[in-house]
Amino acid sequence: MKTPINSSVATSRRNFLKRGAQTIGGIAIVAMAGGVWQAADEDIFSPFDGPAYDPWTTWKTEPLAGPMALIQSAILASNPHNTQPWRFSVKSDRIDVFADRSRHLGAFDPFRREMQIGLGCAIENIVVSASVHGMNALVEAQPGRFPDKAETSGFDLIATVHLSPREKRTSELFDAIPLRHTDRSPYQRTKAIPGHLIQKLADIASEDGLRLDIFDNQKTRLKFDTLMMDATTAIVADHEMVMASHGWFRTTDAAIQTHRDGPNLDTAGLSPMMTIAAKIFPDPSPEAGHKMWLDATRDSHLATAPATALLSVRDRYGRIDNLSAGRAWQSMHLFATTKNLSMHPMNQPIEWADRQLQLGQKPIADQRLTALVGETGWQPTFAFRMGYKDGPTPPSPRRPASDCLV
Repeated sequence: MKTPINSSVATSRRNFLKRGAQTIGGIAIVAMAGGVWQAADEDIFSPFDGPAYDPWTTWKTEPLAGPMALIQSAILASNPHNTQPWRFSVKSDRIDVFADRSRHLGAFDPFRREMQIGLGCAIENIVVSASVHGMNALVEAQPGRFPDKAETSGFDLIATVHLSPREKRTSELFDAIPLRHTDRSPYQRTKAIPGHLIQKLADIASEDGLRLDIFDNQKTRLKFDTLMMDATTAIVADHEMVMASHGWFRTTDAAIQTHRDGPNLDTAGLSPMMTIAAKIFPDPSPEAGHKMWLDATRDSHLATAPATALLSVRDRYGRIDNLSAGRAWQSMHLFATTKNLSMHPMNQPIEWADRQLQLGQKPIADQRLTALVGETGWQPTFAFRMGYKDGPTPPSPRRPASDCLV
């Protein structure tokens, strides 16, 4: 983390980021601030290189043998806040998947529900990759519900993936693994998502015993967007949640290369000039940074997305249900990637529901989520937006497979 700054400098930075900048003005500011040196130091002009990004290419250029090749795919899966909460024990005939309790989100995920979803994503990448490498993969998930107070160290066995030989086959979803990235940038609001793609996403959810609700008309979108903004506002006002989130944000290239995890400025969905400015100016406070996230949720994420969605399970706090949700989300995201459709998790309403349950508050978020789904017996556990954008989506840092073994 950078050194503390005085409030006037932080305020000027926040104002600059809010206003945006023209290219000429941005370059002038960089020069006046002596930012050329810092730009080089922070790798501003050539991001996405170095060891933190190697796993996105080495899984193909330097493939490991046998079941370890599946781990190279697993570590590229979607996961909450890029915490990469997985550990693996690899044998010739099975892979045991563990939750790394130390890589949890604290108040943001008090019951480890989102952690479980991220582990489901990793398992889905294992299953997708297995057939390409000549293996069948049968998942045996651990049952149970999330405890009220989870341990913060050690590992929990989540599932065992049993492996057996089979004939190799090609897979479009496998080819999409290194191309799938969370896209937080503005989408093309006027470009609608074709109905057959919506139906395919719903079918993927249904195959895993889940329900998918799409919000793409004015009436339902208004309810979804209002809940999203209320939830984000509540989170930003919750100091413990803000600090739990802030602890994972990597603001320098040195931090990215050291930790190889967490969100960063390159993946925040800012314009190129605003990303450069954000790297050069001192860091805002955690509260100011999350206020920017609140603004982006309203002005970019929701304002430009042609469709949003809720993925629901029968038991929001059931382990197997959330593992299935993670597998479905990963499968949907891989499929969407093959169709050049961008996706972005926006789980604030469910995180708000978790937090209210943890604190014993009135379940306002849960009641509003249930009203959005409109049918009893289904409990939303994952929310996201989708749409089309121009240009590629940047990758996130990843720890190597060797660092994720038990």
